[in-house]
Amino acid sequence: MTDHRLLDIQRLDTEAEQLRHRHATLPEREQRVAALEEQKRLEAEIARLGATRVEVASGLKRLENEALIFAAKADEDDKRLYSGDVGMKELEPLQAEIAGLRDRQAELEDQALEAMEKAESLSDAQSAAEAALEAIGISITTIEAELAASEDEVDGLLAAALAARVEAAAEVSEADLAEYERLRPGLGSATVVSFDGRNCVGCPSTMPAMELDRMKHSESGSVLSCSECTRIVIT
Repeated sequence: MTDHRLLDIQRLDTEAEQLRHRHATLPEREQRVAALEEQKRLEAEIARLGATRVEVASGLKRLENEALIFAAKADEDDKRLYSGDVGMKELEPLQAEIAGLRDRQAELEDQALEAMEKAESLSDAQSAAEAALEAIGISITTIEAELAASEDEVDGLLAAALAARVEAAAEVSEADLAEYERLRPGLGSATVVSFDGRNCVGCPSTMPAMELDRMKHSESGSVLSCSECTRIVIT
C-alpha cells in the first residue's frame, strides 16, 4: 500500500492493463496460430499428394494396358512369322512391324516403370506428411493445454488486481476518483504523482514559486491539482 489510495488505484490499473496485454500476447497463443497454420498446410499437402497418386496410378494402369496390347500384337505377328504361312514379300514388312511393336512395348514399359517409381515416391511423401500431421496434432493439444494454464494464471492475477482496486476505490472520495478516471486516458500511469517537497514529480519543468508554496503549505496527504501539468498531486 502507498501513502494514498489514489496511488494504489493507479498502480492497480496499470497492473491490470499490463495483465490484459500479457493475456493477449501470451507466447502460446502465437505458437498455436503457427501450429494450426502448419496443420492446415499439411492437410492441403496430403490432399494434393493423394490426388497426384490417383492421377499417377491411372496413368500407370493405362501404360501397362497399352504395353500389353502391343505385346499381344507382337506375339500374334511372331506366330504368323514362324507359321510358314508368310510369303517372302510379306516377311520383311512383318519383321519391321514386329520390331516396331516391340520398341513401342519397351517404351511403354519404361514409362510405366517411371510411373511406378513416382508412385512410390509420392507414397513415401504422403506417409511422411501424415506422420508430420499426427505430430502437429499432438503439439497443438499440448500448446492449447499450456495456453489454457497460462490464461488461468493471468486471469487469476487480474481478478486479484481488480478486487484490490475495488477495495482501494471504496476508500477514495467519489470526486477524487471521478477526477482521476477523467484524467487517466490522457495521462496514463502518471495521472497521480507525489509532491517531493520541491516539485510536482509529473511536471517537466520547475514549478512556479506560488504553486510550490501552495503545495508546501498544504496538509500532508492532500489531493491537489497541478496548475502546470493538470496531474493529481498527493502532498
